[in-house]
Amino acid sequence: MIIQSSDHPYILAGGLNSLNISDYSPERWTDIIRYYQSIRKPTPKVEVTNFLRGEEYIDAKDFAGDCEPVVMIAKGQNVQGTCKYGTRVDYIMASQDLYYKFVPETYSVISSKGTSDHHLVKVDIVTAADRRPKKLKQKVSRIASSCSCNGMWNSFYNY
Repeated sequence: MIIQSSDHPYILAGGLNSLNISDYSPERWTDIIRYYQSIRKPTPKVEVTNFLRGEEYIDAKDFAGDCEPVVMIAKGQNVQGTCKYGTRVDYIMASQDLYYKFVPETYSVISSKGTSDHHLVKVDIVTAADRRPKKLKQKVSRIASSCSCNGMWNSFYNY
């Protein structure tokens, strides 16, 4: 679920189960599609990452550090995979107006072998000197959904 807002800075982190097609060469993308077909999985989705790129979210991957040797980068791919299929489905992204910024050369994918089918994604952040924090206030909103979880209340913070 993505909360749509035009006036609040966000860090979005987690498993989006969406691929960013620019992470892969055309040949690698074709291999990914064939692999998913061979294991009878649906074609990988790209809509979420396309939406976030369109909203000019900053991708922590662009602040890459050294790769952990046990998390390999497949040929024709410019990023470490974060799931058992070798593709990246886990992200840390930030809205443009965030009060923090990613530290160059700190993004990494850390093996979670034996504990999860997704690897850990990490990046360091620091306070952005040119951005001032706004007063924090809490807002409770009802999020409408077509799923059976109607009536669920979520709380989030506005900056």
